[in-house]
Amino acid sequence: MLRVVFVALGLAGGLLAADRVAAASADAALRPAPADTLQAEVRSWVEVVNASGATPALAVAIVRPRQPDLLITAGETYAGSGQVVDKHTVFRLASVSKGFASTLCGLLDDAGFLQIGQSVVDLVPGLELADPNAPSALTLERLLSHQTGLPHHTFDLKLEANAPLIDLIQSLPSVRPACAVGGCYAYQNVLFNVAADAAFGAVGSFFPVELSRRLLVPLEMRDTSVGRDALMAQANWARPHVYARGGWTSVTPKPTYYQLPAAAGVNASISDLAIWLHAQLGERPEVLPPAVLKLVQSPRVDTPGEMLGPRWRRERVRAASYALGWRVFDYSGHQLVFHAGAVQGYRALVGVIPEQGFGVAILWNSNSGVPAGLFPRILDRQLQLDGPDWLDLDKLQITADRRARKPRA
Repeated sequence: MLRVVFVALGLAGGLLAADRVAAASADAALRPAPADTLQAEVRSWVEVVNASGATPALAVAIVRPRQPDLLITAGETYAGSGQVVDKHTVFRLASVSKGFASTLCGLLDDAGFLQIGQSVVDLVPGLELADPNAPSALTLERLLSHQTGLPHHTFDLKLEANAPLIDLIQSLPSVRPACAVGGCYAYQNVLFNVAADAAFGAVGSFFPVELSRRLLVPLEMRDTSVGRDALMAQANWARPHVYARGGWTSVTPKPTYYQLPAAAGVNASISDLAIWLHAQLGERPEVLPPAVLKLVQSPRVDTPGEMLGPRWRRERVRAASYALGWRVFDYSGHQLVFHAGAVQGYRALVGVIPEQGFGVAILWNSNSGVPAGLFPRILDRQLQLDGPDWLDLDKLQITADRRARKPRA
C-alpha cells in the first residue's frame, strides 16, 4: 500500500527562511512586540475565546528571537471532564502534517537517498494514472507542490466515506486529469501521500519510523506521534468535538485521513510545535541544515485562489504560492511560511515569519472558526499593523459575560 512522505526541491526565487536566520537576530528594524505586553495580551485573548465557549480547548505557541517561548493553553481535553489542557496535551495536526513530510523528504534528498527532481515511479514503480506518460513526468517536487495534474481534492469524498486507501490508489487511472502534470496547482491528499511510498522505496522504512529517526528524536519532540492509535494511546490528549444540542460533544477520532500519514497523520502538543517553529526558522541547523529549509520553503507554484479565503487573507495577503508541504504568503510585505489543518473536531494553524525569527502555532479541538482569528491578530501585533479586530473580541466578551452569569445545571 502507498504511504506518505514529502520531498523538498530547491528552486530559485522567493524569500527563503534559511537565508534570513542571521538577519532575524541582527536587523534593528524588526520592531518586535514587547515580550511582557505580548504575553499578557495574547493570554487575555485566549481566555476570552475560551470563556465564550467558542471551543472546548485551545493552545497557542509563540516563538521569538532572544525571548522565552510563550505557551498559552485554556480549556478541557474534553468538554465537562475537568481535565485541563496543558502544554503537553496532544492534538491532531491534520494537513499541517504535510510540512513534516516535506521536511523529511528534504533530509532524504540532502542525505542522497533520493532526489526531489526524480520521477515518483522510480521509487514507486506500480503508480499508474490516466495518461500513461504522466507517472514519469510526476516528480517528487511536483507531487509535494500539488502539481500532479489531478482535479482538486481527488478522492477526498471517497476517503471520508471510509474507502480503503489501496482501492483509491488503484482507481487513479480512472480519474480524468485537470491539466498536464506540472501544468496547474490542485491541492491533493490521497495522491500526496504517495510521497511516503517514495520515501519507503528510497530507504526501506515506513514514514513514522523515518520521521522519528530523522526529526522527532533529534529535535526532542517527545509528544509527537503518527496515527490514530498513537493519539488515543496518549495519557494526555485532546478529544475532538462537534457542536450538538446546544453544546460541545466529544467524539471518537475518525480513521479516514489517518490512512494518509504524510498528508494528515501527525499528532503533536503545543510545546513540541514550539520546537518545530524554531527548527523551521533555521535555529536547529544540526538537524535541519539551511539547504534543506531552502529546498522545502522555496515557492514552486502560484496559488492566487488562496487570497480569496478568510477575511484576513483577502485583506493582508498580497501574493500566495505553494512550496513543498508549505504555503508561502506575502503578508503585508512580510514572507509568511504557513499551513493550516482541518479534520473533524480539530483545527491547526502554523506559520513562521523568517525575517523576524517569529513563529506562531494554534491548536484547538473543534470545528469552530472563531479561534482562527487569533492567528492574524498575533501576526498584526508582532508586525505592528493597524487594522480590523480579526477576533471580534467585543462580541466574544459579551458572550463570555453571558455564559458567566448563566446558572450552571
